[in-house]
Amino acid sequence: MSVEELVSLAKTAISARLAERSLPVALVGLEEQYKKVLGLMRRTIETGESNSCLILGPRGTGKTMLVRQALQDLEKQFGISYQDEYDEDEDDMDVDVVRKDFMVVHLNGLVQTDDRMALKEIMRQLSREGESELGESNTSFSDSLPSLLTFLKAGTKAQYPIIFILDEFDLFAQHTKQSLLYNLFDVAQSAEWPIAVIGDALELLEKRVKSRFSHRHYYTFPPGDYHDYIDICKNALLLTPADLEIQTDVMMVGSDHRTAEAFMKEFNQRVQILFEDGGFSKVVQRIFDLMKDVRAFYRLCFGPVAELSKESPYLQASQFYESGLQQRVDNKTELLKGTSLLELSLLIAIKHLVEREVISFNFEMVYDEYKDFMDMAVVRGTMASSASSLGMSSGGSIASSDGVSLRLYKKAVALKAFEHLVETELLRPADSASKGPKEYRMMRVMLDASQISDVVLKHRDCPTIVARWAARRA
Repeated sequence: MSVEELVSLAKTAISARLAERSLPVALVGLEEQYKKVLGLMRRTIETGESNSCLILGPRGTGKTMLVRQALQDLEKQFGISYQDEYDEDEDDMDVDVVRKDFMVVHLNGLVQTDDRMALKEIMRQLSREGESELGESNTSFSDSLPSLLTFLKAGTKAQYPIIFILDEFDLFAQHTKQSLLYNLFDVAQSAEWPIAVIGDALELLEKRVKSRFSHRHYYTFPPGDYHDYIDICKNALLLTPADLEIQTDVMMVGSDHRTAEAFMKEFNQRVQILFEDGGFSKVVQRIFDLMKDVRAFYRLCFGPVAELSKESPYLQASQFYESGLQQRVDNKTELLKGTSLLELSLLIAIKHLVEREVISFNFEMVYDEYKDFMDMAVVRGTMASSASSLGMSSGGSIASSDGVSLRLYKKAVALKAFEHLVETELLRPADSASKGPKEYRMMRVMLDASQISDVVLKHRDCPTIVARWAARRA
């Protein structure tokens, strides 16, 4: 197997983990919750115990991954029933798949946007597994719901176990009267058919729905320890033998196996070195300090992983520096890169007002601050030309020390620039009901002082004197 093929397999495997299409190598910090969820599902399959639970936690803390890992392990343990047939002519064993020992009904609040669609999807998935013929009916919700409930309540503990997984559970809780949730929880509490219902978002449930819920809550949290966070990030990038062998159609033997093993060993050593790099550690530490979100690190990795090739088969710290800078790009400062010098000057004037704790301001206040700067520039003699040749009348031009022409614009022109900042929503009215002349309407800026300073630094045509004005504390 060539290096190019191994790199392709590595990219596919790592990208799948980063995009959460495949499960991580290990569950870090979720071991206790995993055991509880797995135990609940296992009891439904083994003993016919019907139950329900909610997995609660912020986005990106592993709720869906936890359930997927439990389902995968259950499929390995109970998943498929086989019927073996011995073929005397071929002298081998033919294996025919019969079916799983349990089924899973997946619902998603983003897809099934109302109870009617959710009910139709339940009946379709049950029909696909051969458990009922309800999916063939085109009846209304009011007719279909009693049929489904009658079907589920008519079962016994020996029936085929059904596990309901409700992703985006909070969206289901926003459905009118929460009829679907009420009846699913009711069936899980009172029916003989072994059913497990798993979702999240308890606080959105109505009182009558809560009365049918078993009140089992399992909580997930962002990694509280930096070392746990590092372990999660590292597991996403490390290769396993399955990444390079199982994804091929034939098992590797001889030299191919040795080549893949050597590549995997070298790749993983480079990943270990990467996490020991000081600059890379600072990038990861910054993400952890800001949000503790594993997905933020995954987004950081997409670029470097996509750049893996035959010529550059291993991850390098420099790739993550560039990706980290791109991740930290501020959309507002990028929007202002091409702003005019007049608009930039008005923003600097606003910055100085805010630094003096003037939170709300109007155009007249901003223009006075801008005009004071222009007058001060002349008084201090920072212009290249002499004061006698400046022509400092309103609307005149001034040559700065770096050869860029500054201009004190008239109020009418500056007001147009001010209105443009309002149109781009960088300035917002302080009071939604404010009336009166445009020059006197109170505004607030949607940028902080550091963002305005960044805009000044990134502006191509910003004169030195303006940059100094921006850097000066009010």
